[in-house]
Parts: sequence; structure tokens; C-alpha cells
Amino acid sequence: MIPSRRPTPAPLSEGERGFGVIEIVVSMLLLSLLAIAFLPLLIKSLQVSVANATTATASQLVSKHMEQARAAGDTCSAITAFVGSTLPEVTDSRGMRYQSTRTIVVPCPATLADYPGTVGIRVSVAIVGSSVSPVTATSLIYLKAP
Repeated sequence: MIPSRRPTPAPLSEGERGFGVIEIVVSMLLLSLLAIAFLPLLIKSLQVSVANATTATASQLVSKHMEQARAAGDTCSAITAFVGSTLPEVTDSRGMRYQSTRTIVVPCPATLADYPGTVGIRVSVAIVGSSVSPVTATSLIYLKAP
């Protein structure tokens, strides 16, 4: 039986040598500097994303309250009762708390001869414990009767 021999590798030429430890360390240093340069951008984008999500949630709550106001009825008494009802705080899945307020900004028509008419409703949703200005919407609602 002939013992198997491994072929001996040919000597490496100058262009075929691999990376040395110094080159690897330098490339890791450059990559880490690049990563550190992008870190503030990443942090700021996350902060903006959270702020946008909070504003979007508040906008959805405002829209929901406006739809409820339009569905409350087409009489002044129904709209007044709707606006006067108390609103609980709402907490989203991220733990942000929202407080809604509803006010009448254009009163109901004064006399029966002014009907049909409109009433103005303003809905505001504020983020509890935040200095961000509340999300607000105003709408006119058609009324058929007092």
C-alpha cells in the first residue's frame, strides 16, 4: 500500500497574500467610526417616529370624536348633550395617555325660524404630560331642529 501524500502548496506570490492583522484592525476601526457617525441620525429618527405615531393616534381620536358628533343627532339638544358628556383618558399600547375635550364654538341657532342651521364643534386631544400642542379640529354640524 502506498501512503497518500498531500501535495505541497505552491509558494504564495506577492499579490496572493491574505489580510494581515493590522489591516483587519484598521478596517474595523474605520467601520466603527462610520457606525458612530450614523448613531445620532438613528436616534433622532427614532424620536421623530415616536412623535409622529403619537400625533397620528391623537388625530385618529379627533376623527373618531367628530364622527360621533355627526352621529349624535341633528338636533341642538342632542349635540349639546353629546358635547357636555365627560370623556375618560385614553391610553394607547405604548402607554401614552390622551385627554379629549369637546366644545361648542358656534352656538345653536337662537330662534326656531333659524332652523335648519348649524352648530360648530371643536374637538381637541392633548397628550397628558407632554408639551406638544393638542391636535384640534373644528366642524359645523347640520341641525334640523332645536
